[in-house]
Amino acid sequence: MKKLFCLLLALVMLLSSAALAENAPVDENAAMTREEIEIYLNALGQAALAGEFVEVVALEQGGAQVYLDETVLLISDETLTESTAVLSAYPGEDRADLRGLFIGSSLEEVLGAYPNDNPALNGSYYDAALFIAGEKPEVSAGYVLRNGQQVYLIAYEVFSWQTGGVTVSSVSYRLENGYVSSIEIAMDDEILEEAEALEKIKEIAEMQEISEYFAYPSSADSGEALAPFEREDLTLRLSASDTLDFLDLTAEDLTAVLGPALVEEWTDDSDGSFLRLLQWEGISVQLRYDAQRQFTAVASVTINDVNVDGPRGVRPGDSLDSVLFRFRHAEIFNSDDTILLYGDGQTAPFGVLVYNPENAEVTYAFSLGDGRTVAWHLTFVIGELQSMTLMLL
Repeated sequence: MKKLFCLLLALVMLLSSAALAENAPVDENAAMTREEIEIYLNALGQAALAGEFVEVVALEQGGAQVYLDETVLLISDETLTESTAVLSAYPGEDRADLRGLFIGSSLEEVLGAYPNDNPALNGSYYDAALFIAGEKPEVSAGYVLRNGQQVYLIAYEVFSWQTGGVTVSSVSYRLENGYVSSIEIAMDDEILEEAEALEKIKEIAEMQEISEYFAYPSSADSGEALAPFEREDLTLRLSASDTLDFLDLTAEDLTAVLGPALVEEWTDDSDGSFLRLLQWEGISVQLRYDAQRQFTAVASVTINDVNVDGPRGVRPGDSLDSVLFRFRHAEIFNSDDTILLYGDGQTAPFGVLVYNPENAEVTYAFSLGDGRTVAWHLTFVIGELQSMTLMLL
């Protein structure tokens, strides 16, 4: 059943609008309300009226944009007056939003400033519901949009029943590599039919019923509490719906998911066995065969494709920090040196970072307990993952 949680929002009405805009109360138990959004936008309008460096640019379709330092407002009139309604705002880097968040705030900080009944972000590969709270005449909800482990939008919406229908107000956070890149706060006075609003709420509620994907724990500060690279991390997600285990890879399974290989080569190994190389766009796999060309085990998988997930959802294009913070790590310093993340760097299990500002290499390893070791080598260029290779040694 869909869960509706009725939460009471306590706004500090004794604060002035301007003070509320700059020093918003951060209460993770407080759902967003239309009134909170309206107070914040009105306060920005008043700040613009009092501002020394403000530019107002009329728009052809009506209304105007107001530039308040780096903050941009959309207003209903072509000029800014005491009675002008502020329809939306994009706070600049140095301006707090209505929950005290900034451009540059982390994913965790955004999630912590609002209710969240789903801290693990259970959902689909593409989205997850955070909460639904309240009941007619006002319902608020939160959800995330993502591509695997990369959350690129966190949205909070308020559905308010008005005469003749429902309006939707919202606060949206765009993210890049786990940090807020832009914020939009909007009052939408367009009246929706009640059925349309209920359908939107239903769509978010349906996200709550999906638990096929989740966010891996990540921490910059408590890395020693995170699990090291281990056997459970060997899942490769070749598409949103196709996953294979590294140790169980076969040519047949790979072909069933990826289609015929673009390149296939056989080479003799020094012990009389064979290595079979199979390559697809962005993926290269080596498989081991005995002297009779009977398959024995996978040798390695190299991934350059930004649409393929490796251990804990890591994929090419991820930032160095976002990868390190998903696995056990000691305190990390920026230095031109070899840094032990855990272990001794020689005997599995271990994690090692070789770092300089232009390039970095990370190697993780663990023992299977049967004399074999799985190693995972990642190469970063200017802080971005370029390639990763899993090896069975």
